Amino acid sequence: MNTKIEIQDRDVTEAFNRLLAMGENPAPALDAIGRLLKSKLQLGFITSTDPYGRPWAPLKTRQGLPLRDKGHLMNSIDYRVEGASVEVGTNLPYAPTHQFGAVIEAKGAKALRFFVNGKPVFVGRGHKITIPAREMFPTEGLPPDWAADSLDVIGEVLRRAWRG
Repeated sequence: MNTKIEIQDRDVTEAFNRLLAMGENPAPALDAIGRLLKSKLQLGFITSTDPYGRPWAPLKTRQGLPLRDKGHLMNSIDYRVEGASVEVGTNLPYAPTHQFGAVIEAKGAKALRFFVNGKPVFVGRGHKITIPAREMFPTEGLPPDWAADSLDVIGEVLRRAWRG
């Protein structure tokens, strides 16, 4: 399952258009924005908050912070520059389950097996497990502070380019 969320921010787009109009290669700015957004997304795991500062649902079955058990999801966040855009995301197939939430139930099997605190837990047919949404990626537009930081990054790249 592939999930793509496209966010366009007018001010960031206008700054990029100015950069392109200068005849500059946008790759340095895109790379800087990719690094910035990657760090913003990873910070959400550290603070257990979504991109807008709202706290994630707490854990019910173990101690610790949500989505931080082994850190695989947080550490899978990466970016790549593609032409005149930057993509930030994860390649882990279970990311959408945590981003949007899910209800999991045994359908074909007699039971599903999960591990909680290193111990197996079985969920029989007819029972459901609800995984709450813990939004990692913004879905309501680019958060204002992320947009402001992106503009700062573009400005710094422009300043470096103008200085030569």
